[in-house]
Amino acid sequence: MRFLVYSISLLPWLAHSKTAGDLCRGTAHKADDGNWYCSEVQKITYHNISQSGMYNRTTGVDAKTGLCAHEPIRYNGRGSLTPLLGEVSMHLRGPMSVSKIAVYDHPGDMFGPQHVDATAQTDGGIIKEPSIEHNEVNRALNLGGDIPTTATQSMNGNIIKRLKYGFQTLTRRVPKPDQGSTLVDSTHFQQPMTSSAHPEPIPPKPSSSIFTRKPVYPHPPRIAQPKATDPPASPDHASRTTEKVSKRAAGWDRVAYYTSTAPAEATGIVFLANLGDDRVSGTFDYAFGNSLGYVGPEGKKVVSNPMPFDGYLKTSEYEIAGFTDKGCGDNECEGRPKSTQYHGWDGEAKAFFIEFQMDHLDNDGDDQGMIADAPAWWFLNAAIPRTLQYGNDRHNIPCSCWSTGCGEFDAFEVLGKGEERAKSTIHRQGNLQGGDSNYFKRPVGRMLKFGVVFWKFDITAAVLDDDFDFSESMGQDAIDRIVAYDAESNQHSLFKIGD
Repeated sequence: MRFLVYSISLLPWLAHSKTAGDLCRGTAHKADDGNWYCSEVQKITYHNISQSGMYNRTTGVDAKTGLCAHEPIRYNGRGSLTPLLGEVSMHLRGPMSVSKIAVYDHPGDMFGPQHVDATAQTDGGIIKEPSIEHNEVNRALNLGGDIPTTATQSMNGNIIKRLKYGFQTLTRRVPKPDQGSTLVDSTHFQQPMTSSAHPEPIPPKPSSSIFTRKPVYPHPPRIAQPKATDPPASPDHASRTTEKVSKRAAGWDRVAYYTSTAPAEATGIVFLANLGDDRVSGTFDYAFGNSLGYVGPEGKKVVSNPMPFDGYLKTSEYEIAGFTDKGCGDNECEGRPKSTQYHGWDGEAKAFFIEFQMDHLDNDGDDQGMIADAPAWWFLNAAIPRTLQYGNDRHNIPCSCWSTGCGEFDAFEVLGKGEERAKSTIHRQGNLQGGDSNYFKRPVGRMLKFGVVFWKFDITAAVLDDDFDFSESMGQDAIDRIVAYDAESNQHSLFKIGD
């Protein structure tokens, strides 16, 4: 979800997946809002997100000049620097009622909070991307030619007003693995590098208004598959200690749990929002706007301490973020100074489950530029919201790593006002990715249990049985049933990212 994405949303028949293609062949339909839809499904699996690549990590900002600095990070497709395999934050946008949330990890996960990608490296020169409009007001922007793009919108009503006046965000210096950090002027970027292409640098262009674009989908979506030319991952990443192997049989541990049943309780999860205020929590300044801060039960006001929200996000004007309850120590996390910062959920193996309801409700305000009646549940590289979820620096260059492909997964997102269908999309690898045009049914007037499982370099988003239990531990067999793929099923769409 985040700001406008460079993600190319493609009809699955052009991917390698027979089932995804079958589900779209003859059913593809372009809605009035410009988005494409195919068949209703119960599961969507994005297969093999393990590719090598590069993105810009934020290393600092200058609040006086309004400029952000970055360094290029290369990764080999394994390890916590690889998009979505490292720390992720969880995000929710109304209108939505949430009953439960549970997060699980696998004791035998090859990665952990202290894992460092052995092949990750930095070098001179920063990736430079064409200027991006950092909003999610629209889910599409035509980049020219036959290639449509998709984007998502979710802005808190408070910060969206500040963005209108050009407020953006701040980040702090993060040392390189082998040396102290160096501030680099953000005008010295290069174009994003992907695993399949190395284009020539493109100078940045000013963004037009982020509140006036309309969806543009002149053709059915298509996807560009990454070439199988990535360097092999280090064999060290596949190693397991004897202890981890023995723990594998124990299944998955619940590391975070939230229930809205009065009184609402949250264990292992902290709720934040882009509402930072120096007098309460987080920070605000006129160069970069609101940082993350603790958010109150209604998801509308900044508070001074962690509080479980009451389970109700009234409209699409409000969104909140969930992080682990592990705070960031000095120089531990990439992010904005004085912001309220927590670690995200790390590792290649992790699972998220939610029970929610998404009834129709229009926005309270009269800002016609904001998306309305379009709830969503999605995940970001945790460095993105800690740095700047929405907005650019003074040179209109994105402050966070998002635009260069550090990772986002939209699990269940309604794209158009009042739409009854929710889609999924993956953004990483320079954001030249896409989303399956098969969709999930929006739960209106009823609760729905839904899950996202990161396992064996696949991401599976799935509708769960009504009796699914958010228990303290979960056996591997339960996870296996969720991710199991039946090539003959017309309810499970397989969308291949890699071979």
